[in-house]
Amino acid sequence: MNESSTGNPGAWDSTPSRNLLLPDNLDLVRHELLNDGVVFGWHYYYAGGRSGDMFCFSDYGSYYQELSDSRPGDHFTVYSRNRLATKALFRLGDPTSNQPILDTHDLVEVKNAMAAGKEIVFLWCHARPETGRIECEAGILWDLTAEEVEESLRLRSRRCGELLFFPVQMLDEDQDGNPISSASPGAHQRVNAVVDGKVPNEAGLTPTSGPY
Repeated sequence: MNESSTGNPGAWDSTPSRNLLLPDNLDLVRHELLNDGVVFGWHYYYAGGRSGDMFCFSDYGSYYQELSDSRPGDHFTVYSRNRLATKALFRLGDPTSNQPILDTHDLVEVKNAMAAGKEIVFLWCHARPETGRIECEAGILWDLTAEEVEESLRLRSRRCGELLFFPVQMLDEDQDGNPISSASPGAHQRVNAVVDGKVPNEAGLTPTSGPY
């Protein structure tokens, strides 16, 4: 995703909301991970020559390690399961359940959305009964057959827990309800995101935009 046309990729500044390592921005994510919370989203690589990857974390240490292992300028858009559960296109199962999730016959809304050309994010969460630790996984469903959806969601392995489904366009909505198509939101704001910023360089600066 090259967004250099939307801004000067060489412009780095100290905008606080964009610096993921500032204490206030770290605390926003830390808060969402309380009460068995889960965060998920995209990691875009600054001048990385590759597309973004989805991530999913149920503990703060793993999230912070991902930031620490990233390069200056890398962009993270972070969402919260607890914050967005009620906005899900469809919700199946329960994170504390040890009963296998049913097959794709229940996923009519998801299938219809894909048939309409929409990309769908899935989020799987399961609390392990022996430890209470939350396992999670996030991914994209797009233009798949019912068999491919089952494979992507690993339903044939009798996976337990909860599945949530979110249209990408909804996750990317700005304050006016319009989806933001670039990694950097610019003057807009992804209203459904917990944080939507970048890893700073040693001087604490982040790029306004760039090649992602």
